[in-house]
Amino acid sequence: MLSPDEAARYNRYLVPGAAATFLAARILLRSVLSQYATLPAAEWRFETNAFGRPHIANVDAPGALAFNLSHKPGCVTCLIGVGRELGVDVEDCAGRTNFLEIAGRFFSVSEVATLRALPDAECRQRFYELWTLKESYIKARGIGLSLGLSRFSFSIERDRAVVRFAEGFEDRAETWDFRLFRPDERHVIATSIRRTAAPVVIDVTDAAQLLDSWS
Repeated sequence: MLSPDEAARYNRYLVPGAAATFLAARILLRSVLSQYATLPAAEWRFETNAFGRPHIANVDAPGALAFNLSHKPGCVTCLIGVGRELGVDVEDCAGRTNFLEIAGRFFSVSEVATLRALPDAECRQRFYELWTLKESYIKARGIGLSLGLSRFSFSIERDRAVVRFAEGFEDRAETWDFRLFRPDERHVIATSIRRTAAPVVIDVTDAAQLLDSWS
């Protein structure tokens, strides 16, 4: 199921769990893409742009088909869309312990203030919600960290988010749809999708059940 480059990356992993997560991500991506095109899962090929963002390289694939992939130990997520800029990120909320220090270095002033005002029990969760939203947006834009994490701020209400850009930032907040998902008690997923004339509809599917139905 892996290309030579992917197989080489897989073989470089020294930790079995990390290797298994990488393999699961590639199998999921290829399997889901094949539901939207006639290409078998093993025949998908990918290239990256100058900032490292992957895209479909097959000339016979639907031109508007887009994807983004993210994985952490215990959770793999893949976002597929047609004719839209999109990004997805998943984080393990039990990971970092120095999250306030990280927020102080990379988040906007308003986001840091929001975090510091929250009780300890809520602060960690909100940090990861903000982090995944920022990562998913950067991945959707596809031009790397040159955007600057502190130049845009998120405010969150339930599972939706609104962005505010710093003065001079080249984007428009109203053109984006941001959402949060919690697949289990440990992980949080954020999606960033550029709005078009068609409404944004996200179908969430448990991949384990999906793959079982295809086997």
